Amino acid sequence: MKLKEALENYLHYITSVDQKSLATISSYRQDLERYLHYMESNMILAIEDISYEMIHEYILNMNQNYAASSVNHAITSIRMFHEYSAITYHIPNPAVFIKTKKKERKLPRYLSVEEVDKLLTYQNESDQEICNVAILETIYGCGLRVSECVSLKISQLSMNQGIIRVMGKGNKERLIPLNSRNIAAIKKYVDIVRKKRNVHKSPYLFLNQHGNPYTRQQIHIMLKNRCHSCQIDERISAHSLRHSFATHLLDGGADLRSVQELLGHSDISTTQIYTHVQNKRLKDAYASFHPRNRKE
Repeated sequence: MKLKEALENYLHYITSVDQKSLATISSYRQDLERYLHYMESNMILAIEDISYEMIHEYILNMNQNYAASSVNHAITSIRMFHEYSAITYHIPNPAVFIKTKKKERKLPRYLSVEEVDKLLTYQNESDQEICNVAILETIYGCGLRVSECVSLKISQLSMNQGIIRVMGKGNKERLIPLNSRNIAAIKKYVDIVRKKRNVHKSPYLFLNQHGNPYTRQQIHIMLKNRCHSCQIDERISAHSLRHSFATHLLDGGADLRSVQELLGHSDISTTQIYTHVQNKRLKDAYASFHPRNRKE
C-alpha cells in the first residue's frame, strides 16, 4: 500500500467513522504528511516497508527541531496511523513499542505576598477600580480558575456565612471560605457598582460596563494593564493568582489535602507541583545564605 494512499484512507476513516473534530483531523494530517515526507525522502514508498528503527530515527530527528509537546503529538499521530494500518492491511505494526517522551513539568509562576498586596490595593475610587479589585480579590482569595470567576452567579455567594459555592471542572461543586478582605471588596462592588451595571437583570456576579458578564479575555487584559501600572512582571496571568493562593496556603502551614480540595483538583498529584515550588525556594535560599555554600 502506497504511503499517500494509506494516509488518505486513514484520514477518511477518522473523519467518517471516528468523527473526530476538524481541528484534530487537521493536526493529524500535518503530523503525518511531515512523517511520510521524511520516509519518502529515504526511499520508503510503501507503508509495509516502514520499520521500528526508521520511526525511531525520525523521532530522534524531530527532537532536534521541535518542542517535546510537538514530538509527543506527532508520536501519537504516528501510533494511531500504524495501528489503523496494521488492522486494515493485515501488516505488522512497527510503532507498537514507540513511547511518548515524559513531559517536563514547569513550576508555576506565582506572586509574593508583597506583590499581591500591591496588586490588590485600590488605586482610586472609580467604579472600574472597585470592580477590578473585587474580581482579583475573588480569584486570589478563593484560588479560582478564571473561567470559574466569570461564571460566578450572585446566588453562589453566602456573605453572611462567608462561603462561596463554585462549580469547577466536570460540574464538580466545592465550597470555599471567603476571607474578610474578599467579603469587603465584593460587598463594596455589589453595593456601589453592580446595581448600576445590572441593566439586563443578569444573574452573574461580575458585570462589565455594558452590563454583560466579564469574559476571560477582559480579565486577562485588565490584569496585564494592572501589572504594568504596579511594575509587576507582566507575564503574570489570572492563573498565577490561583498558583499564588496555593503557594501561600502551603507556606502558611496548610496541608496538601486541604489545598487540593480548595483548588478542586481530582488528583492530588496535580496539587503536588506546589510542593516542588516550596522545595525550589528552600534550595535557592540555602544556595544564597548558607555559610558553607558561599564561595571563598
